[in-house]
Amino acid sequence: MRVDFESVSVTLGGTPVLREVSVAVPSGHFVGILGPNGSGKSTLLRTLYRGCRPSAGRVTLDGDDVLGMPRRELARTVAVMLQESSTEFDLTVLELVLLGRAPHHGSFGRDTADDLHIATEALRRVDSLELIDRMVGELSGGQKQRVMLARALAQNGPVLVLDEPTNHLDISHQLELMHLVTTFGRTVIAALHDLNLAVTHCDEVAVMRDGALVAFGPPRDILTPELVREVFAVDARHVLDPASGDSVLAFARPAPSAHRPERTLENS
Repeated sequence: MRVDFESVSVTLGGTPVLREVSVAVPSGHFVGILGPNGSGKSTLLRTLYRGCRPSAGRVTLDGDDVLGMPRRELARTVAVMLQESSTEFDLTVLELVLLGRAPHHGSFGRDTADDLHIATEALRRVDSLELIDRMVGELSGGQKQRVMLARALAQNGPVLVLDEPTNHLDISHQLELMHLVTTFGRTVIAALHDLNLAVTHCDEVAVMRDGALVAFGPPRDILTPELVREVFAVDARHVLDPASGDSVLAFARPAPSAHRPERTLENS
């Protein structure tokens, strides 16, 4: 399913957070949203699943404005991986993952055998099946992150939104998660901090700064040393990975003369 952000602007509390951001995400592509803290990454994602409303512009799914879609239809279409909330600590892992099936039920729907199969398969795919009977509040940060991804997978929408999906994960599970989402055949849009994870896994990246889009395209073309210095305020260079032969970024030191991001209302 194709996703289009069309000249999207967002103002919160009188402060512009997004400024006319346009990004076209082809069906089945994995697009990383990159930028320093306060650049507008999470706010852009929220306009897709109606976590916030654009003050101008629109977001469409295969040409349909998300604001005109019934909420249940939108929830069946866009699966979102967010951080757990305190209300979820009293649930078991299975109960939490089954929440992803709620958009597929009627008003008084109950979990079916098919729902249970989908939930357990989602946990298996994120290497967390052994956690199925644990309480969510007992899990480590990395375990919670994998369980939240399982809930999004159980939702089974053609569009998957991930907000900082590798937070709290060790390097093994970071690489496993990023590889896993490339195998789903879904349109994936993820806010990321790690530039090399974006280089090695994303089809395209959208680089943001101060609520505006700076560049969009294939990561190896977009993430030049000049752009990284200007946007992220660090010196970087491309080096060849001797094992894969791929180009990756090596970071040297902060660049004190580079642009420093302004503070905005969002933290990521």
